Amino acid sequence: MAFTLQTLREQAAAGEDSTRQFKSRIDNADSLAAEMAAFANANGGVIFIGVQDDGTLSGITSRELHDANQLIGNAASQHVRSPLVVQTQNILLENGNVVIALTVPAGMDKPYFDRKGVIWLKAGVTEGDYTATAKYIDN
Repeated sequence: MAFTLQTLREQAAAGEDSTRQFKSRIDNADSLAAEMAAFANANGGVIFIGVQDDGTLSGITSRELHDANQLIGNAASQHVRSPLVVQTQNILLENGNVVIALTVPAGMDKPYFDRKGVIWLKAGVTEGDYTATAKYIDN
């Protein structure tokens, strides 16, 4: 789905759910990989980077944009097994900042693991991990 500023506002107003997550910033590839693996193991979803948990559109700066795109690429290709092909779209806000819409498709090679071998699954708004002993941990 291509996002306009209006559709972004609508998505933010609807809040987080099992197909939509908000992140004000990203700085940890392992954490992002867990989110991506959980979406891939479910029906896919979108991670909006630059959106607060309450739906406020704060965006990220152009300086942060480069680092975020590099982290997204690394997380999708090196921190998830099997690697994921994701799509990003930059949506410009009135304040000059950008929100990244990171679309993770439903996986074709399920289950997806993080680099530690943990299978992540969506459980409503949160994600949980299933270890080799099938123990569920709710975040």
